[in-house]
Amino acid sequence: MSEFYLGLELMGYGLAGVFIVLIMFFIVIKLLIKIFPYKEDQK
Repeated sequence: MSEFYLGLELMGYGLAGVFIVLIMFFIVIKLLIKIFPYKEDQK
């Protein structure tokens, strides 16, 4: 049964890694929006 628990632990690390990457991506997008605000075209 130790291989089963090792697999669960590895799956947990994988899920944590995916969510950390998604959160970091979200933070980077928010920072870029603050640094470079949207400007409307003036015609």
